Amino acid sequence: MSVKRLSICCALPLMIGLSACQTVGPDYVAPKFDLVGAYTPPVPVIAANQADHGRWWESTRDPVLSELIALGLANNLDLRIAASRIEEARAVARGISGANGIEVGASVNGDAERGTSSRERGSQTTDIGYRAGIDFSWTADVWGGQQREDEVALADYLEQVYLREDVYLTVIADIVRNYIELRGTQKRQELLRSSLDLQRQTSNIVEVRMQTGLASELDLSRARAEVSDIEATLPTLQTDIDRSINAIGILLGAQPGSYRDRLVDVQPLPEFDSAPPIGIPADLLRRRPDVRAAELSLISATAEIGVQTADLYPELTLDGSLALGATGYGTGPIVRTAMAAIGALIDATLYDGGARQADIDVAEQQAQQAFYGYQQTLLVAIQDVESAIYGYVGAVQQRDSLISSVQYHRQAFEQSRVRYVQGLSNFLDVLDSQRTLTQSQQDLADAETDLELETINLYAAVGLSVDDVERYADKAGIDMNNG
Repeated sequence: MSVKRLSICCALPLMIGLSACQTVGPDYVAPKFDLVGAYTPPVPVIAANQADHGRWWESTRDPVLSELIALGLANNLDLRIAASRIEEARAVARGISGANGIEVGASVNGDAERGTSSRERGSQTTDIGYRAGIDFSWTADVWGGQQREDEVALADYLEQVYLREDVYLTVIADIVRNYIELRGTQKRQELLRSSLDLQRQTSNIVEVRMQTGLASELDLSRARAEVSDIEATLPTLQTDIDRSINAIGILLGAQPGSYRDRLVDVQPLPEFDSAPPIGIPADLLRRRPDVRAAELSLISATAEIGVQTADLYPELTLDGSLALGATGYGTGPIVRTAMAAIGALIDATLYDGGARQADIDVAEQQAQQAFYGYQQTLLVAIQDVESAIYGYVGAVQQRDSLISSVQYHRQAFEQSRVRYVQGLSNFLDVLDSQRTLTQSQQDLADAETDLELETINLYAAVGLSVDDVERYADKAGIDMNNG
């Protein structure tokens, strides 16, 4: 580093004047993407009414679910981590702003001296004094590098705000998903228990018929084997129920199983009676917080180019001091002094082997990467919506088909059982029709659960506007910045 001191009278006015008009580095310009004005699949009509999308889960009218979400928003650890990152980014921004301002220092000191004469009857004199001073230093933002640093810090802070909103949406969706999976598994368990009771009844009929010589021991063994097969499936469903309860506890910031008492009782599968605001692909630029966060990352990377570019140019620092002092307190005359000084230093690097230009090149490539990341995030957002639309339409078709399937299988089972009792068909017909009825009932329960999960995917894919997030946070008494 080579330091050159120039004449203040000529250099100082020039560089201060430049500071009023120079801001190096590119200014951010929002990129424009050529988005198709509609999604590939047709948007389905999910529901006629539009709920308050700040609290869309309440359209299920499930008080347990609403309570769980309130607890999750208050206690979820991922949300608290995200809130802490916001505070960290805010502190970084304050630190940068302070470092770019005027630095002021102060000092105070005092001294005392006592002297004794060398005569036989010597006399003593005491001299007391003090000195106080104030120093300041300020580096002028001649090339706009400090302004770019502020832009970087602000963009990083806002990025964390939007990332927290993305976590907010993710937490809500995860709680609802696990809750629906829990209720869906409980429904399957109840259906399987009903099938087990029905199969036991069939087994008893076979046993009675065997005692009267109307059925074989082979039929009884098959009936009992079917009972055992159903009994073997029940523990796996209970395991899934326990895992869902544990997952919900973690999402609520509690130990696994903490809310078992509230969730163990079987409740109906919640159903949404409102539609998410799907809109058009361009809406995702305004609604999804992850897309907004990706753009802020691009804004920050663009401003960083200016920060690195400013290092190419000389730096102007103004230093000043004011000192006050007084001596002579005691036996001598009091002497007061005051001294002020100001100076300027121009710091310029004459040669660095291309290191600073390399830093600029790095910043430019990072900005290019941020642009690609922004574009990729937007494309993934559109893909999420289209995939959710396809998933929802497919789930509706599957559910409707399985409703008819269960109805026909139930009729087939009733007919086969009557024919078996009347001796018009063999037991294999009964066994097969009952097995397919049980499986179709399980498939329908899965399809109904999948349909609600696909509805959640739609809500999560379209995002939730910032206004909706903040409005709900205000109602719930949640500080979006501090958790």
